[in-house]
Amino acid sequence: MESKFDIKRRGYDKAQVDEYILNLTRNYERSLAAQRDRIESMKAEIAAKEKLLQEYISRKESITNSITQAVEKAKQIEYTAKVRYALEGERLAMFSSKWVRYCESMTNAVDKNLLQNAKNYVESAKKQIEEGLSADLNLGAYLGEAAEIYETEKGRLAAIKKRD
Repeated sequence: MESKFDIKRRGYDKAQVDEYILNLTRNYERSLAAQRDRIESMKAEIAAKEKLLQEYISRKESITNSITQAVEKAKQIEYTAKVRYALEGERLAMFSSKWVRYCESMTNAVDKNLLQNAKNYVESAKKQIEEGLSADLNLGAYLGEAAEIYETEKGRLAAIKKRD
């Protein structure tokens, strides 16, 4: 804001200089007030953004925990399914062995060719079960307490087999 002052006896006109200074002061005060308002609005905006950031951080932890729990649950379900699959395979192997013994005991009553076909079929099924078990069961680190349960069940089924 440039101004030319009238010259009086001993320099510039005092009233014009005072008015000029007063106008400069008002302009600076308005500018300062506008900057303070802008600073306050920016501080409020920063606070809102920080609050939003904290919400996202807390959600991240929750999501991470949920995913971790889901993975652990999936591992448990997979392990349980593998153990059940192994037990069922063992039970089927015992059943096939009983069936073969029954067929052998009925040798006189059954055509030998039919008996051989039945034996071949049972052996083929047994091999498929064993191959399926070895291919599908990769228990690795999951064997622990369930391995004990498996061995107990296997012993129980063997005892039943001996009784029959």
